[in-house]
Amino acid sequence: MSAGSQGAPRAASEEKRVKGAALIVALSALLPRLAGAHGAWIDDPAAAQRLAQGQIIQRSSSEGKDARIQAAVRIDAPPQAVWATLKDCAHAPSFIPGLKRCQRLAAAPDGSWEIIEHVVKYSWLMPTIHSIFRADYHAPRRIDFRRVGGDLKSEQGTWSLEPGDAGASTLVEYDVAIDPGFWIPQTVIKHTLRKELPEVLAALRARVEQRIARGDRPVTAAQR
Repeated sequence: MSAGSQGAPRAASEEKRVKGAALIVALSALLPRLAGAHGAWIDDPAAAQRLAQGQIIQRSSSEGKDARIQAAVRIDAPPQAVWATLKDCAHAPSFIPGLKRCQRLAAAPDGSWEIIEHVVKYSWLMPTIHSIFRADYHAPRRIDFRRVGGDLKSEQGTWSLEPGDAGASTLVEYDVAIDPGFWIPQTVIKHTLRKELPEVLAALRARVEQRIARGDRPVTAAQR
């Protein structure tokens, strides 16, 4: 056998090895997002201290025409309990400030996604908003959502749930980017969301911790 013929299998093997390594690197980059890992901004020592003290933290930015808001809170309950409350569309308007209606319009047979309709009135500064979005579920750690209809031009974001204290608590992060598509300054959108989001997260925490105190059982895999 010639040197050239011996080199061909080695070259093919090396090419497969390189491609395999590249695939592993790519998948490794996706794992934190799929697992619901929190944003790096929460790792700031001052932010971590405020969360540990029970405060709700947030920050805002602009990305083109989108107003982006990130907020986080620590809840004294396991992720499964937070997950059950986040998916409780029927009762959400009773405890979420500004949410007037929540209705499921469609769902995957396996429960991996839903189409949900919201009617929201945050403040007098903004009109009542009719929103239809798709929620993709990665139970019980992450919910990705994006607009599929309604008044807004674009809306996409994520709920991330990260367990802490050996599973006894949950770090909840909400990250959303919105372009209303109608004339309203980004400063007004960010001001409104910066005011309302802490109230929403506080209401979520209160609801979850009340359910835990009552002894309600978290949703099971069969109930999702």
